[in-house]
Amino acid sequence: MKTTVDIEKKYEAKVKLLESNFADMLMGQKMAIGTPDLIAKICTKIPKGKSWSLVKIRQEIAKKLKADTACPVTTSMYLRIAIVADYKKSIKSKKLSFPFWRVVEPTSPIFKKLDEPIQQIIIKRRELESID
Repeated sequence: MKTTVDIEKKYEAKVKLLESNFADMLMGQKMAIGTPDLIAKICTKIPKGKSWSLVKIRQEIAKKLKADTACPVTTSMYLRIAIVADYKKSIKSKKLSFPFWRVVEPTSPIFKKLDEPIQQIIIKRRELESID
């Protein structure tokens, strides 16, 4: 793996009150921190042939956890963890459990952090579904 991710760790969703401005979020907002499993579940809602941005995923996390916004850092990190975990499981099961290629573009920073076999899945699946 290009970078190691802890796919065995148990993650817990939470909501924090921001004590200062952070990224595109403002002090006083409720910020959701999802989990790899929650992000994977949200991705299953993306229709075939469509693509959602990380901003849209963050909005869905915030809605699910009844917050104003969701953390961009953990969302990216947990999406990558979910992808690696799903890929590793698919080696045995021969089936991917969520359509991560509908979120990760080949030009995105997350794509560059993934191993080549996962990158190839993203490229091929996006091509099959005619996702730019």
